[in-house]
Amino acid sequence: MIRVALAASLAVALSGCMETLVLVRDAVLNPDPEIEMTMPRVNRKAIEDADLAAVLMLSPTIGIGTVGIAVQMRDGRIIYNSNENRSVTLEGGLIYSTLGLGTNLQAVTSQSNDPLITEARAGQWPAKVTRTYHFSGRGTAFDKIVTTCTNQTSTRADVEIASATRDVVAVVETCQADAGIGFNNIHYLDAGTGRLWRSIQWTGPEQGNIQIDVIEQFDPDT
Repeated sequence: MIRVALAASLAVALSGCMETLVLVRDAVLNPDPEIEMTMPRVNRKAIEDADLAAVLMLSPTIGIGTVGIAVQMRDGRIIYNSNENRSVTLEGGLIYSTLGLGTNLQAVTSQSNDPLITEARAGQWPAKVTRTYHFSGRGTAFDKIVTTCTNQTSTRADVEIASATRDVVAVVETCQADAGIGFNNIHYLDAGTGRLWRSIQWTGPEQGNIQIDVIEQFDPDT
């Protein structure tokens, strides 16, 4: 059940947003050419009993799904590592870097008020966000792609993540890069706090979109 009231003009705008959301979600979960996805079992009880912060990492381009456990905090970023030595580093809800999920993303740098980093609630995002993606180049050099993203807030709904239901608001980003690349990101934010529960983020022209499901949030104060 959608629990937001929309003015007629906003409803028209969001109809396109919903279409984009569905298209991007389907493209991530059903890549072309089709690749069989290996989905791990998530033992939520074991994670909760051990008081671990954990994420589910899905890479449709290579058909890999794996669970990562928070193993280190470095400069405010959390590194999640799997038993297969695949990892993702999150800065707030932004995928900062990846390892073993396709073509490695070395780093993403962004503006200070990037809402994924500050975990801003839906509706409180700046109109535009600029991010720079860094990739390994020849020798010691790094290639980079600069992107600018606008955003639309979509519907409020419940999503199930590893057997837990989360009350979220979806935000769709439409991004253009200086290399002529265009893509979409989808973020499912906690309706109350703005913290990320699920995100489908572009991580480069070869690796494409990576989906992150937050099984248990990292909270350094607990």
